[in-house]
Amino acid sequence: MDQSQVFRLYPKSSNRITENYSLLLLANVDSDNGTAKLWFERYIYLHLDKEGHMLGISISESLLYKHANSGVQYLTGVDMIKIILMYKDEITAFCEMYSLEFQTMFGLCPTDYFEFAAPLWAEYVNALN
Repeated sequence: MDQSQVFRLYPKSSNRITENYSLLLLANVDSDNGTAKLWFERYIYLHLDKEGHMLGISISESLLYKHANSGVQYLTGVDMIKIILMYKDEITAFCEMYSLEFQTMFGLCPTDYFEFAAPLWAEYVNALN
């Protein structure tokens, strides 16, 4: 898959995160003259390994500030799922702008993917609380 604004392939891992891919789940969007321009005051990146397993998410400082109880910008496990669930509707709307890329990776359009995944994730979070 070609590099894009929302999907990135990393040929080797960084020092902090050992992912092969990252997918931008949420960013600020400015529609100017009919084209969408991304800016990154608020963002969520999903990090995946080469098999497509979710490793964690990176969140912007503004989201970290809003959810200060996490204390770190890179979240995994239940903390990752909680943030994704909090922003599910915004993430879905953002990912719909890149529906073809998303569908290539996950096999479903963003709306269907998050509609099916959210109840399972919520059940998982509730079981651990």
